[in-house]
Amino acid sequence: MKKIRVYNDSEIKILLENSNVERIKNKSQIIYKNSFKLWAIKEKLLNSSKTARQIFIEAGFDMNILDDRTPQRRLSFWLKKYEKFGKDYFLEENKYSYKALEKINKENFSETEKRFTNSIQKVMDNSKFVAFIIDKEDFKNIGKVKQMGSLENEKTDC
Repeated sequence: MKKIRVYNDSEIKILLENSNVERIKNKSQIIYKNSFKLWAIKEKLLNSSKTARQIFIEAGFDMNILDDRTPQRRLSFWLKKYEKFGKDYFLEENKYSYKALEKINKENFSETEKRFTNSIQKVMDNSKFVAFIIDKEDFKNIGKVKQMGSLENEKTDC
């Protein structure tokens, strides 16, 4: 069973003083700034002998607070995202579009599935996009998607 590290108030205060920390979520999850993530990736790529722990120490993190495995896990995760999507993944304007489609591996998809995922991407890129709904039964026939272009076009039950 995986243990979750819960930070106390004094540890949270110390972590938040670090300019590379955006916020602490639920007293257990550190949300790092994207600029720090990119810097850490570049440090590792430029000097492969440097450990994740050394990178975090250089960035001003107190290793008495962080779990010993945290730097390696975080850096490894960020490197995978960097290799898959490049630096654009870490830019704020791409935050939601990549998260929604990051699990899609188009190489293993049929032509219909590729067209479907491309149409979803186009819909999400539309400035008037609000949401899309896929019925469970319709998902078998992957081409059927109800698109909601704007709130004015839809009736709400509120």
